[in-house]
Amino acid sequence: MKIKLYLLLFLFSINIFSQRETDHWYFGDKAGIHFNKGNVDVLEDSQMTVINGSSSISDSQGNLLFYTDGQTIWNKNHEIMINGEGLNGELNNTQSSIIIPKPNSDTTFYVFTTRKTELSSPLVYPMIYHSEIEFSTSRPLGWVKYKNMPLMHSTANKITAIHHKNGKDVWGITYGSNAYEAENDILYAIKVTEDGVERPFTTTQLEYVKYENSYDGEMTISPDGSTIALYNAGLIRFFEFDTTTGLFSKIKYVTIAEFGGAGYDAYGLTFSPDSKLLYYSARYSNRNGQSYNIMQLEVDNPDEGFRGTPVYSGPLEISKSSISLGTDGKIYIAQSTTENIFDGNGNYLGFETYAEETLSIVHEPNRVGQNADYEHEAINLKSGASYKGLPNFIQSYFRNRIITENKCITDVFNFSLDSYNTITAAKWDFGDGNSGTGLTADHQYTTSGNFIVTCLVTIEGKEIPFYKEITVYPLPKLTSDQKLIQCDGDNNGIDLFDLTDIGPKIVEDSFNKAYLFYKSSNDAERDENRIPNPKTFENESTSQELFVKVITEKGCGSITNFFIESKFVSLGDVDTYYTCDSSDNLNGDRIGYFDLKTKSNEIRTNFNLDAENTIRFYPTLLDAQTTENQLPNKFNSLSTTIYVRVDNELGCGGMEPVNLVVNPTPKIELQDSYTICFNPNVNPITLTADASNDAFEWRNSSDNIISTNKDFKLNAIGDYSLTVYKTENGITCTSFKEFTVINPPSATFYDINVNTEDETNNIVDINLNGNSTYEFSLDNNTFFGNGTSHTFTNVTTGLRTIYIRDINNCEPPVQTNVSVIGYRKFFTPNNDNKNDYWNVKGIDSAFFKSVKIFIMDRYGKVVYQITDFNNLGWDGTYNGKPLPSNDYWFHSEIIDNNDQLIKASGNFSLIRK
Repeated sequence: MKIKLYLLLFLFSINIFSQRETDHWYFGDKAGIHFNKGNVDVLEDSQMTVINGSSSISDSQGNLLFYTDGQTIWNKNHEIMINGEGLNGELNNTQSSIIIPKPNSDTTFYVFTTRKTELSSPLVYPMIYHSEIEFSTSRPLGWVKYKNMPLMHSTANKITAIHHKNGKDVWGITYGSNAYEAENDILYAIKVTEDGVERPFTTTQLEYVKYENSYDGEMTISPDGSTIALYNAGLIRFFEFDTTTGLFSKIKYVTIAEFGGAGYDAYGLTFSPDSKLLYYSARYSNRNGQSYNIMQLEVDNPDEGFRGTPVYSGPLEISKSSISLGTDGKIYIAQSTTENIFDGNGNYLGFETYAEETLSIVHEPNRVGQNADYEHEAINLKSGASYKGLPNFIQSYFRNRIITENKCITDVFNFSLDSYNTITAAKWDFGDGNSGTGLTADHQYTTSGNFIVTCLVTIEGKEIPFYKEITVYPLPKLTSDQKLIQCDGDNNGIDLFDLTDIGPKIVEDSFNKAYLFYKSSNDAERDENRIPNPKTFENESTSQELFVKVITEKGCGSITNFFIESKFVSLGDVDTYYTCDSSDNLNGDRIGYFDLKTKSNEIRTNFNLDAENTIRFYPTLLDAQTTENQLPNKFNSLSTTIYVRVDNELGCGGMEPVNLVVNPTPKIELQDSYTICFNPNVNPITLTADASNDAFEWRNSSDNIISTNKDFKLNAIGDYSLTVYKTENGITCTSFKEFTVINPPSATFYDINVNTEDETNNIVDINLNGNSTYEFSLDNNTFFGNGTSHTFTNVTTGLRTIYIRDINNCEPPVQTNVSVIGYRKFFTPNNDNKNDYWNVKGIDSAFFKSVKIFIMDRYGKVVYQITDFNNLGWDGTYNGKPLPSNDYWFHSEIIDNNDQLIKASGNFSLIRK
């Protein structure tokens, strides 16, 4: 669908001799800064707290006049201005207000406010309003003469302004709709001249494809007035603007967000001072997470799919907020954080914005990419804090500037000027005591440092000061005639040098420096015939002079000479370093632990080296020659050859190979566990250690040595260890092994069945789980059987012990107790003298002291008790009445003559036929 886009023109006018109207910024939570002749001072006198945009203005000399949040105006004394409350600006708007001085007047100002939603109490309609502020001798702090005068019935939340081509009038541009609740699809402008605010008019209608309606994000215009940019729901829209006619045309729509996919969600927008780059703050999101970004877009890049280059990208700790040019030509970035709010059911309610105590800065906004020099949290606002918004200004104020770049002290600075009006003359103060004249100027500084450059420009016969802080970068301070002395490994005078090692000798801070090497001074001066391989340079003579250009990170370079020398001094053979395989606490990996500090002390003693000599170790001869990959004092290694290098402050002391040898681990071939019989004299086991070892220590679980013989007889269960010792290559290495001695597992009782149905013959059936053949006994004296099961008959009632022993006498014996009692699973009380009573069988007063048997129905009700050994049992009645056929339960407690309690419980059936 095509939507018609309108531009309604607001004509503003301002004093053309203004340069310092933007010196005072008030914003956020009582935050403020002051641009003071090239410096930035933090202010702590604000009385305003506002989350989104604000406006402030100073006079042509940089003195504060007033500031506003769009609803309240504060004067320079930070008091509410007379009639300064109740303006119709909407605080939630991205840009709720802007201040426009009346042309050719130092006493009249207009405050334009935006509103996009209706207010019911008091009734305020969404539209563009303006109020008139007047200063006079009777009211030097100003007062609001006229308030909330409607300009047009249009909703809006974005507003910006730029000077007319004539340098006097001003175009104020806003983005909104032509009716309440209508879509935001029209750009408006109003013109302010010395006669006041003119009636708005509509320019030629433009058609474009609508993306999606949204209020979030700022609108801005480039300082030269050529380009308008605004953010709305995934699009940064660029329009060309004619500062003479107020007409505009589409340049490009850059898609930076993809709804449902990855992309950027922007808020703040501002142009670079030269109007060639657009900066925007944004939250980036994709499936891997989110980040906070400051992005840079080239205005003349025709690619509508290019989202820009990040000058900063960091964790999403800071929310996307306003960004704005400052009087000093730098870009300032508001800092705030947000937190999502949910109700008790987890439903999203919105978000809360929190202030931060800092501003970030882009120091070189005319430069592309990382050269823009972003500084995170550069300014601490002291008692104030930043929210999302910054003050809104007429953007052509920021075109008034001194143009130059920071350079090295050897370079000539080229100064020029830019302004929204014609400059006819200029007087320069370069900040170092020197001055000049002309619309352009060249100057070379004799000292490095920061300087405030002042240019007094003439516009229509009036002088206006421009300020700019510049930095003169120093050259690196170099020391000449230094020596890089290399050890000659083969005594031929030729070696490989890492020329970058000269850095710490010729410059104090050798980090973040670039080094270019040459064989002659002439080559260094002309930057010709660079040495291509400075890290592995082979000298051409025993002592050779070379030249180096050292370049700082700012690109400033100095040249000096130095010498490389190859010396040979033999140390003689270095003793082999032996260590044990177990020295790294791992046996059998053929890797040993080497303490090179100990070896260094040995070398120092053997070759009479004093404390001034430096001893270092390297993995290869080449590494030793180039001092690369130095080994640590303590490291683990296989058997190998390394190299030692000895240097003193006068030169090289020599390089020699050092053999590192790892002695193998002494052999131990033992199992983790051994099994001996319960009687250790049955099938005895004797362990034999490896005869290649020199000494042996067998230890028990208390770590006591119980034998030092090679052979060791196992005669008791427990935990043991063997330590062996072997002396080889002059060192004794050890090996250690733990093992366990156990008895074979005992037999276990698989099943024991006691049958007392036949009161004259109690039977006990026994079944075992075991790995041997077993004998069975009831008195641990007379044993029967030969297998894993056995049946005892005629077993007397009571608590009986069953004894089991291994027929081979190897496994430990086992025993268990059984109660020889029993009961029937059912009875049939039908008076046939057969199975008419139920009772627990196998109990007798001769073997038991007492009996208690409780019989219960299915509900747990006791229907019968037996406490008398002579009781025949239960006849199936309760209170003289027969109970029905069913299952019943019993619980018995029987005490034998040894006062042992025997408990039994179960169920049985009453069956009536």
